[in-house]
Amino acid sequence: MATRLITDAETALGHLEHLTDALRSAGWTVEVAAPDDRRPSALVADPHMRRINENVIAAPERSGDGWSYCYGWGERIAPCTDPSGAAALIGRVLTARRDN
Repeated sequence: MATRLITDAETALGHLEHLTDALRSAGWTVEVAAPDDRRPSALVADPHMRRINENVIAAPERSGDGWSYCYGWGERIAPCTDPSGAAALIGRVLTARRDN
C-alpha cells in the first residue's frame, strides 16, 4: 500500500480553499497562488477597486497545535478552524480602507 505524505503547502492550500469560499460568498475577489519558492497565498481584493487588497496565508501555529490565517506580513487573523470569522475580519479591514 502506498503512503502519501501531505505537505505543509498542501495543508495550507486546503485551508485557503475554505477561506476563499467564505470570502467569495461575501463578494470579495480572491486569487490563490502556490509558487514553488514560497508559501501558498490568497490575494483578497475589492472587486470594484482592486488596488484595495490584502495578501493572506495559512501557517502552522508556533505551538504546533493547529493552523491560523495570517496577513502576508505575519499578523494572525484567526484560526483556520474559523474561515467565516477570518473572512469577516479581512472584509472589515478592506472595507475600512475603501471608506477612507
